[in-house]
Amino acid sequence: MRTLRFLGFPAALVLSAATCRDTAVPPPGQSSNATRTLLTDNPFPFHTVARVDVYVVSVSASMTADTGSSGSFVTLATPNRRINLLALQNGITDQLGAVTLPSGAITAVRMVIDTDSSSITLKNGTVLTGRSTPGIAWQSSAGRPVLNALLHEQIAVPDSGAVVVIDYDVGKAFITPQEINPSSTDSGFIFSPVIGAADSARTGSISGVVHARTANGAPVADASLRLYIGSASTAEGTWPRLATARTDATGAFRFSYVRRSASWTGVYAGKSYIVAVDPPPGLGLSRSLVMNLTVTPGVETAAGKVVLP
Repeated sequence: MRTLRFLGFPAALVLSAATCRDTAVPPPGQSSNATRTLLTDNPFPFHTVARVDVYVVSVSASMTADTGSSGSFVTLATPNRRINLLALQNGITDQLGAVTLPSGAITAVRMVIDTDSSSITLKNGTVLTGRSTPGIAWQSSAGRPVLNALLHEQIAVPDSGAVVVIDYDVGKAFITPQEINPSSTDSGFIFSPVIGAADSARTGSISGVVHARTANGAPVADASLRLYIGSASTAEGTWPRLATARTDATGAFRFSYVRRSASWTGVYAGKSYIVAVDPPPGLGLSRSLVMNLTVTPGVETAAGKVVLP
């Protein structure tokens, strides 16, 4: 039997008051061979949002072939707390809990959230909830929904322990009504849950820095980034959007816990990653693309300096 440890979200750790990054050093009181579960996020891309607070009730997983509602799920963590997803940038994680599991493979991961205790705070101080106007349209997820994580590969739980990363992509989960109807004047958000789970040992990262093509070449903060899989020979509209991110005050960005390039099969086998960078409104800058990026487990791929024309 091995201890499965969960890390996720930022802010206050379960076992430590400091923010934790994905390293080999476990929190105090936990063995180095424990299996950890991390939760991270590709930061919300809209420059008008200050916080996205989601109340996480619990996380569970199945280690059996039956991953449906009738399958056997074990509780992995019960955080029961509100967590600011926007604090999860550049690979920062927060531990959710710990549990002992037999060695084997995790075949499914689920998360329960409480939408009544979740909110979005705009930079002007306005707090949006499911009851405010404008607000958050939780749709069929209102209440305490069970959200199923997308697993591209089973997550191995060896005797030496593992690190399970739960990636809650805010930029894909909360969309504006304008994305559906460009003529909409609703300044709220629509919830469309997008979460994934992966074995940290099978992932890598992509990082870089964004600058403006101006006289001083200043770094661009709050630029919106999207990660795609595809090739220059195909149209941009055919590239699946895998993740979102944004630049910090220094123009730096990082897509963390990206699946290895070699794991893609079918129509995307042999394709590479593409990073699209869009400046925040009002700067007079244009989009830039970085092509032909590959990801190797445990390696940070450098996208270099991206200059926005």
